Amino acid sequence: MFRFLFVAVLLACGLFASGDSWREFFDLPSLLITAGGSLAVTFLTFPWSRLRDLAALVRDLWAVKPQSRGELAEEMRRLTRLYRIKGSRGLEGQEENVADPFLRRGVGMLIDIESEENIREQLEGATAAFTGRYEAAQQILLTIGKLLPSFGLIGTLIGLVLLLRQIGGQDPEALTSSFALALMTTLYGALLANVVVLPLAAKLQSVEQERRAVMRAVLEWAVSLARGAAPSVVERKLAALCGAAAQVPTTEKSWSRRILSWQR
Repeated sequence: MFRFLFVAVLLACGLFASGDSWREFFDLPSLLITAGGSLAVTFLTFPWSRLRDLAALVRDLWAVKPQSRGELAEEMRRLTRLYRIKGSRGLEGQEENVADPFLRRGVGMLIDIESEENIREQLEGATAAFTGRYEAAQQILLTIGKLLPSFGLIGTLIGLVLLLRQIGGQDPEALTSSFALALMTTLYGALLANVVVLPLAAKLQSVEQERRAVMRAVLEWAVSLARGAAPSVVERKLAALCGAAAQVPTTEKSWSRRILSWQR
């Protein structure tokens, strides 16, 4: 949010620094042709349910602060210790304290002693639904990003047609307004597409990729616990969640390293 506000403040400062001429950059007919036309086509193309979902996802970008990978991995280590000591009973009462909804779902399935195949199937389905939701939102934003310059060009052509028709008249204000329409629509289209809509689509894509990686790590963690995997295997998955480049060595490897150090 801060970065978007920073860019907006820079643009506003640049306009106000030019003095009273900043008012020349506001033209209501040009804005209605560019933004209004793009939104109208978008409303006719996509169903209301997807548009409402897009609004909810954009709102969550600023309203919801995601849990960091390190905090999530530490919480999963704590849950792993409880599961190793007491089994599924050790996780009872912990589900409501888990902040991440996807991890909470995995913990609930471990408490219910679901099979490994069932856990994988349900969590993969939830991951696919999450990915599809974000990809649909990105598709809408990318469509708007293409429509804005197109309607800017349409407005430019309309302004040029009006300019040519009024070029022989005696009203200089009509010529000025037609020329302003031809220029401002292109400006609004390029500005709104490249400063607002396309960066927002890139932000959604970044959030989707980050979240999908976290969900994949949680899925593998839950499946590993249900399978009864070795602690070193679970720890490697948690290290991958934190972005660790190296895997945690197994017990056999650690003992071999100790023997080599003693021989030296």
